Amino acid sequence: MRCFSVTLFTLLCVMSVAPADAADPEWLGEPLRTGAFLFSSPRLHDPNFLHTVVLLVTYGKEGASGLIINRPTDVPLDQVLPDIKGIKTFSKPVYFGGPVSANLMRALLRSDASLPGAQRVLDDIYVTANRKIIMDVLRNPNPDKTIRIYAGYSGWAPGQLDREFARGDWISMDADPESIFSEDPARIWPAFFENREKIQIRFLERGSDHAVSPGTVEQ
Repeated sequence: MRCFSVTLFTLLCVMSVAPADAADPEWLGEPLRTGAFLFSSPRLHDPNFLHTVVLLVTYGKEGASGLIINRPTDVPLDQVLPDIKGIKTFSKPVYFGGPVSANLMRALLRSDASLPGAQRVLDDIYVTANRKIIMDVLRNPNPDKTIRIYAGYSGWAPGQLDREFARGDWISMDADPESIFSEDPARIWPAFFENREKIQIRFLERGSDHAVSPGTVEQ
């Protein structure tokens, strides 16, 4: 049996949420692209984006746009659409999508089939402002699992988001459908930074490339 003392290991990979250089590529995360999450930096104090998670639905030379996925309002959908029948089974509130055109509706949908009139963002997630598509989905059985409704959107002029990203206002990460349709959207932003604040370690046997998990003993 070989027992390794902690003194025989090298401590590697300590990561902090407060980087020395906010423009460090590792701190910024993944490259900007459609279908990515933008987590607002803790140092970003713009009230429109304080502690927000934005799903980029378009990104290119013409600019970028997205929807804030973690800012539900306390307004039920049937209150803002009182004349639309058949949507009372939808229990989710309207989300604040961003400060641009806050009086206009957009929706994120989950669909295994392609949706003419909607733009695919990633995997089975689509975005649309098409009234008929939105109403049809809302009238389906159990719409809570397949649609989120947003008032307004977040928009950036050409090059604007790139500049904000480069100075460390945002961290870009791969988006995932489960977070977009989370039952507890308020936890998405703090959970992300709590995870980044954790000290990540691995132990390496001195003089070897063989990594051993902390606390394990090889026999």
